[in-house]
Amino acid sequence: MRSGDLASLADVTVRTLRHYHRIGILPEPGRDASGYRRYTIHDLIRLLRIRRLAALGIPLDQVADVLDSEQEDHDDLLSGLERELDAQIARLTRQKALLGVIREHRTSPDVPPELARFFETFALADASPAMNRIDREQSVLLAHLLGEEGIAHLTRFYERIAAPGVIEVVTELALRFDRLEADSDPEVTGRLADDFAERIGALVTDLTGPDGQADLLDERLYGLFDQYMSDALNPAQKVVIARVMERLEALPGLR
Repeated sequence: MRSGDLASLADVTVRTLRHYHRIGILPEPGRDASGYRRYTIHDLIRLLRIRRLAALGIPLDQVADVLDSEQEDHDDLLSGLERELDAQIARLTRQKALLGVIREHRTSPDVPPELARFFETFALADASPAMNRIDREQSVLLAHLLGEEGIAHLTRFYERIAAPGVIEVVTELALRFDRLEADSDPEVTGRLADDFAERIGALVTDLTGPDGQADLLDERLYGLFDQYMSDALNPAQKVVIARVMERLEALPGLR
């Protein structure tokens, strides 16, 4: 039989046949007088065995060893495949759970799932699309920079912000910040910075490390976050952030 016939019988493509020839797991047969490869029933059987092994997840570079081995017991190989499948199942289970969290709280898929419930709460505020985008982007950046250990601190920080009696204050401050124009009156920006530092200063203690120092981000990573804020905010908003940071850095235990 020719390559097209073999491929059709085995339900593979001719391109797949050529790949198997190239990596050496399916020997190339001789050609007939017309220059076509001529396959036998034995080639079909080997191809079907290759397909079955590949379907089990056995890497193609190990297939030839299994096919050509006289050994019937491949327990080590199968145990390894089972471990890989268990890891994949665990990963997919976690991924499905995260998708459920995102759907439940109707947040953007790019938001860290640990923070999804908070963004659902914040979305009820009348912030501008630009400010909502900044909130999402900085949460993505912070979640990545903080890592798994630091995200727990960040989550607690958001929990305190979203608490009854606090979320209303934070929302009001955020809306004032959002409405700042590039040339806003210095008195307005100064008053807002003071209000921010006074009303939420205690909350930032959840971003400190286990020894009470704000060491979750090293200097290099702080630089990345500062760069983002510099690009995202207008001049008046930058003034507010700078003044708030000055006030916060003066608090005991903070950087």
